[in-house]
Parts: sequence; C-alpha cells; structure tokens
Amino acid sequence: MIVDTLGHLLENEAAYGEKIQRGLQFLRDTDFTGQAAGRHDVDDEMFYFINEYETKDAGECFWEAHRVNLDLHYILEGTEKIGYSAIEQLEVRDDYSAEKDAIFFTGAVQTAVTAGPGALVVCYPQDGHMTGIKAGKREQVRKVVLKIKL
Repeated sequence: MIVDTLGHLLENEAAYGEKIQRGLQFLRDTDFTGQAAGRHDVDDEMFYFINEYETKDAGECFWEAHRVNLDLHYILEGTEKIGYSAIEQLEVRDDYSAEKDAIFFTGAVQTAVTAGPGALVVCYPQDGHMTGIKAGKREQVRKVVLKIKL
C-alpha cells in the first residue's frame, strides 16, 4: 500500500511502473466535478468508480482485496480512514469472485490511515483494505477509485 498525495506521487512518478504512471496522469488530467456516482470506463486497462457515502464505524465496514486490478483511491471530498492489513493476517469471509474481482475478509483493524481531499491510497493485490471508516465523526466522502488492470 502506498499513501501520499496525488501531487507528491506525480513528482516521483518515474519510481512507479508505466501503468501506475498512466493512472496518476489520468487522475491529474480529469475533472471529476459533476460526474455521476457509479462506474465509468476509460479503456481496456482502466475504469473507475465515483463513490459517495457516509463514513461509519469500522464494525460496519468490510475488508477486501483484488487479484486482477490495482486500486487507486483518490479522495475528492470528506475524510475517511482506510484500514490496511496484509491478506495473510485476515480470515477469508467470502471466496474470490472473478465477476467482482474481490475476495472479502474478516479481522480487526490494527492499522489505518486518515485520507482527506487530495490524498491517494494505492492498494496492491496483497493489501487487504477497509474503506469508509469514520475519522472521528461520520461525514460524507466523495472519491474516485481508479481500477488498473495488472
């Protein structure tokens, strides 16, 4: 998992593979203002979701990881905590679904980062992540989750 801001990652984009560089440039160059919540296709290797939700207690959230796509969580509005755990430290709740490209887990949150507007969190296949955790109080979050095919 990488946690930083889009600006910082763009300054050091040569440190990342071509696909992540392309994703960072896409996030930089796209105006998400007014885009509807839901799925938006970019090309054969990238698509994204505009997600809008209210944060909640960790006990109401879920762990997930992916095998086919890398996740780039780019926060547009609001603040949330995102839990992190290596998938080996979690218990499988639901087996892998190729249709959803997701495997779901259970486990306690031991590590979490706070992500507000401009924050970017990159989740690799080995990174169990739990999004939507309240950072102190419940609040609305609007974010882009860019999916990049590995």
